[in-house]
Amino acid sequence: MMLFKYKTSDGLKLHRALPGQFLIPLVAAMTFLAALSIAGAYASQQLAKRWSAGAASTIILQIPMPNEPLSSSNQTTTLSTTATKTKIQSVIAILSTSKELDSFHQMTDKEIDELLAPWLHESIQSFALPIPAIIELHLKHDPPLSITLEKTLKQTVPDISIEQSNFWNQRLNALANSLQTSAFLALIIVISVAATVIALSTRTGLMQCKQTIEILHNLGASDAYISFRFANRSAFLASVGGTIGSVFSVPLLLFLTYLSLPFSSDPNWQALSNASWFYFLITTPFQLFGLFILLPICNYFIGWITTTIIVYFWLRRLT
Repeated sequence: MMLFKYKTSDGLKLHRALPGQFLIPLVAAMTFLAALSIAGAYASQQLAKRWSAGAASTIILQIPMPNEPLSSSNQTTTLSTTATKTKIQSVIAILSTSKELDSFHQMTDKEIDELLAPWLHESIQSFALPIPAIIELHLKHDPPLSITLEKTLKQTVPDISIEQSNFWNQRLNALANSLQTSAFLALIIVISVAATVIALSTRTGLMQCKQTIEILHNLGASDAYISFRFANRSAFLASVGGTIGSVFSVPLLLFLTYLSLPFSSDPNWQALSNASWFYFLITTPFQLFGLFILLPICNYFIGWITTTIIVYFWLRRLT
């Protein structure tokens, strides 16, 4: 029993020099903010992928008066098989033979009604104005549309309107990259603040134990031993604070996931709004939970490295 007491109590009294009631809450708060930064960076990355794979590779064709036959002036510039075809049939024939398209879809009247409902509040059938045919093109590569295909479409149907999303794609990608950069900078700031808090706490503990450290140092205690004792204590407190911060960040993460349902790619997001919290917990990406699990480990090493450096330079000035 005396041997155990001798090994665990060396006179430094680190539980008083580095009290956990101050360091743990501060590190927990920093870990909480770091978790939010990581979640923000991950969400920005997923949005960028969705934009690149969705709207970024989509082109909209609008064909006025789609059921009209091609004019006689255009029949000489197109294939002979299009002479008796309507505008929409000619465009679909061209798109069907194109190798640069992944797929294309002609929107039905119901889909156009749903698209215009927020503005018209009525069905397009109740209006006397002719509604153009709308075709969505999904490219195999990033926009824009090739010059050859665009020229062919305009030669066949001169009044066709081609709306390419590369203009907005560049800006949406720039927005996503700026969000990722902001989240990364916020994470760097949080890590720096956490390291500063640990450094100030360590320095305060060193000043409180200055006389004891001088005595132990004169008795032959090495710098490595003293720094190890302080680093071990700080790393333990930092990991505890990191664990608490990670645990408290999970409910907020689930709540933010619930709020972001309208931006989900799932068309049944309204039904998911009535799902239980357990559903959001099991559907959260594992990579995100993996990063949260790593936060206490990262805090441990931040506390260890920061305290070791502070104690080493403080002991050097002491000697």
